[in-house]
Amino acid sequence: MADINVKIIHPTNNSDIDIGLPENIVLRDVFSQLIDANFLSAGQPYTGVLKPSGARKESVPLDNDKTIGENGVGNNDTIQTLIATQA
Repeated sequence: MADINVKIIHPTNNSDIDIGLPENIVLRDVFSQLIDANFLSAGQPYTGVLKPSGARKESVPLDNDKTIGENGVGNNDTIQTLIATQA
């Protein structure tokens, strides 16, 4: 299984981190690991948005219950992390 290199942007201070993720990791688990690494704060519900890149001209909301591959994340893509709010 190949690693996918992505840039993840923090939801409040716009800092970023470049990491390699296995294609089959579930997005929710990525957020858990970022919390463990003190990049994200614990106790917040996070979601992600795939930023425009290459042929993709619009941001794409990501599904926390799907893998990076199932969400269509590719090498060198950027994920904007958002704090989920109740509708």
